[in-house]
Amino acid sequence: MRHAFEDLSGQRFGRLVVIGRDDRDSRKTYFNCKCDCGNVKSVRADSLKAGLIRSCGCMKKEQDRTNLTANHSHKMSGTRLYEIWQGIKKRCYNPHDARYDRYGGRGIKVCDEWREDFSAFYGWAMQSGYDETLTIDRIDNDGDYCPENCHWSNQKDQARNRSSNIKITIGNATKTLTEWCEIFQVDSRMILARYHRNGFIGIDELFN
Repeated sequence: MRHAFEDLSGQRFGRLVVIGRDDRDSRKTYFNCKCDCGNVKSVRADSLKAGLIRSCGCMKKEQDRTNLTANHSHKMSGTRLYEIWQGIKKRCYNPHDARYDRYGGRGIKVCDEWREDFSAFYGWAMQSGYDETLTIDRIDNDGDYCPENCHWSNQKDQARNRSSNIKITIGNATKTLTEWCEIFQVDSRMILARYHRNGFIGIDELFN
């Protein structure tokens, strides 16, 4: 015969709410508890009442993640990648940043995952081919800084994607002035000066 036990059903202990007794074969009394995160965990009654267990384990995981992020950020704080992370947040959220008007001022944001957690940004960077020669670039210049809209590119590729680029349509193709210069194998600086002086008056006048 089992000894008498105190029914804790319905009581809350931290994030755990007792939903009923666990009828396992044990001299100790266990209760099934539902955590606020949705998980169900069987916990000994004495551990619940003593406050030793207050979640299914999610509280520890969250704290471990916080500690990892804090320590990781501290160790990476002097690196180029950390400065890139700080830079994209400044130009999106700091009105005093010289580039704010072109970013935060026109609604560009940093996704919550990156804004709140450097380790998430670091993980994406490493998986996306980051190295010290590359810079972060948004695929859609009107889109936010987020994994699906960013990639690493060299300075030449990034220059092609700037919203200030001059785009010219020749036939059915629209390309930047720099790309057309490469196709026609001409000096882009000379053509750019000609464009600013005369505008796009025709392919023959511009590239000949």
